[in-house]
Amino acid sequence: MRVQKINSRPSAVSYSPIIDLLQFGVAFAIGVDIDSQAIASASENATLNNIRPDKLQLHLIASQTSSSCRDDWPSRVVEGENAFEIDRVTHKDKYDVVIANILLNPLLNLADQIIFSATFGAIIGLSGILSEQVQNLLQKYSLFLEGIEVSKMDEWACVSGRKRKNIDIC
Repeated sequence: MRVQKINSRPSAVSYSPIIDLLQFGVAFAIGVDIDSQAIASASENATLNNIRPDKLQLHLIASQTSSSCRDDWPSRVVEGENAFEIDRVTHKDKYDVVIANILLNPLLNLADQIIFSATFGAIIGLSGILSEQVQNLLQKYSLFLEGIEVSKMDEWACVSGRKRKNIDIC
């Protein structure tokens, strides 16, 4: 099983769901972020959990809000040149699990890329949205996903489902 995480919201995250999946037998995972602190945190978390660099590849995608202190990056990090670099990273392969923890508008704008990067039947998790934004997200993603579930914590929501087997994305 191969996992991909897209996180382009500038905030430090631990990538702990990916670490958990790797510890339970996922073969390979890719993390994409625009925040060097999130990448550093993910790398440190992976090291603390004995996740080898060949199991987890982290990509820092440069943006207007990301810093570029390359000297601090561990060897598992691959630097991207700009936000369009996400396409290069995510369109290499198809993944069994895709997690996108970004705000509503990027989730809507990147829907084709997020869905395209998943295998048919893959689990797709979408978070970083407010509970009141769920309906907007469902309008877009219900075309691509089946078995959709929504979970909420405080004002935040997560939408998940499986990629439909009979969809075409241009």
